[in-house]
Amino acid sequence: MDQYLIDEIIERNDIVDVIGSYISLKKTGSNFKARCPFHDEKTASFVVSPKKQIFKCFGCGKGGNVITFVQEFEKISFPETLKKLADRAGITITQTIQSKGKDSKRELIYKIYELTTGYFHKNLIEHGSGALEYLAERDIKNETIKKFKLGFALNSYGGLRNYLLKNDINEKILATTGLFTSKNNDLFRERIMFPIHSSAGKVVAFGGRKLHESQTGGKYVNSPTTDIYTKGNELYGLFDTKYTISKKDFALICEGYTDFLRLYENGYKNCVASLGTSLTDSQIRILSRFTENIYMLYDGDGSGRKAAVRAAGKILDKGCNVKIIGLPKTEDPDSYIRNNGAEKMQELIDNAKPLAEFLKDDEVIGVDKKGKLSVLFDILNEIEDEVARELLVQDIAETFELSKHAVSSKIRKKRRSFKKETGEAEVPKIEQFTEERDIILLIINNQSLYKKVAQEIDSSYFLTEKYREIYKIMSEHIEDMDNIPALISKIEDEDIRNLIIELSMLDPPTQAIDDTIITLKTRKFHIDLRIINAKILNDPANMELHAKKNETKKELLKINKKVVRKTLY
Repeated sequence: MDQYLIDEIIERNDIVDVIGSYISLKKTGSNFKARCPFHDEKTASFVVSPKKQIFKCFGCGKGGNVITFVQEFEKISFPETLKKLADRAGITITQTIQSKGKDSKRELIYKIYELTTGYFHKNLIEHGSGALEYLAERDIKNETIKKFKLGFALNSYGGLRNYLLKNDINEKILATTGLFTSKNNDLFRERIMFPIHSSAGKVVAFGGRKLHESQTGGKYVNSPTTDIYTKGNELYGLFDTKYTISKKDFALICEGYTDFLRLYENGYKNCVASLGTSLTDSQIRILSRFTENIYMLYDGDGSGRKAAVRAAGKILDKGCNVKIIGLPKTEDPDSYIRNNGAEKMQELIDNAKPLAEFLKDDEVIGVDKKGKLSVLFDILNEIEDEVARELLVQDIAETFELSKHAVSSKIRKKRRSFKKETGEAEVPKIEQFTEERDIILLIINNQSLYKKVAQEIDSSYFLTEKYREIYKIMSEHIEDMDNIPALISKIEDEDIRNLIIELSMLDPPTQAIDDTIITLKTRKFHIDLRIINAKILNDPANMELHAKKNETKKELLKINKKVVRKTLY
């Protein structure tokens, strides 16, 4: 969609009016405040700025423009949000010829998947006696089969292909759907079919389980990447369970289709399946839109438990809360409920444990106390979020009866070792980099300062990754710096978007721009010298390094002369 149209939709929908139609706002000074609708709180930390047309919660961190709010509050897609706000403002959404062409292809593939879903489902009912017997043996109810459109692929090389052609689907597009082999044969043959829906409810892929163990091929055949589907970007069942997840404020994650269906049938309508044991960052981000509380319910064997531990580390890194449910060694969620009932499953859920405690008590994975701590230290080393890392340090210390100092010391050594192995230079703590924040703030409040800054420094002068990324965004979208709502609509990274919003709410620093630039340049050259000196120690005969050192010292001297000259006049 045209960015100018998106900007017009933002401008024509006053953020105070829109948010005020969802929640009660109270005027406080030049802004409006409320209790945050995205997390539970007793005091109002949700702020709406009519001047800047943005909102920010200083409790949970969420922030954005009018589009962001409606999308987050109603849990709808970006296009659906634009349509809703466009209708509200009386704007007719039209698309360019180019975007129409792109969208029409995607819409046609969606239509093909809708037709295919109906075709497979009809096959199951009319021609899938063996598949129906299998599902009956697994105690999958007819209502569940109908609700989730389970189907059956005939043992045919061209059944689906011929069906789509009879329904006026152009043959040329079939190769892009992922439903056929390179030889134009049906990809799925003699398999029970599980449609995979996007969170918006459209079928985007299939998983096909073989009906007989004697069949060739793997247990499952899954759809490849297409224009509408990327593996690891969807969660099975979320389209139906997202509302319950949001209402209950926690989600159960299992591995496979039948695990999900068994949980769903037994009243756990706040569950999803990750479609494999490797939970992805994308899946965590999608799920975190509906809850920050996640329970891992993977298989009880060693591989399932290891996968749950790995996933828990990723979940913590994304700022969510996680607990692990320990199934017996020989059970998965499907078999456990069938063998023991939903009440026993609820007991396991009630006794779910935080990561450190679960690993300490585990007797299945097969590692001793030292090995368990090593696993936790590796997870700590990978967690970039400082708050999440500190909380896990505390959890490990309390669970294993260690001092926080000992755990922190161990992780610092591991991180230093990692930096040494990768050649990454150690830099001061992020909290010391107030000058980086100040220079960003100065530009946000005075766009004309960017040109002066850009003549002196580039993004490499920022040692804090988040500020470095913001500076790059400024460089690419400097024309939008005086229109923050328009700028943030172009930023995909939620953390960066929220930080820009937070900075936009702050007053500019009193520090002069020249002084801030000098601080950044001086620090950069000092760090460069430290790195060069370290390299010279390992390679003293390298004349190129010596030349680079002399050049860096000259640049540093130029800055010092400027500072002296400035104090004289």
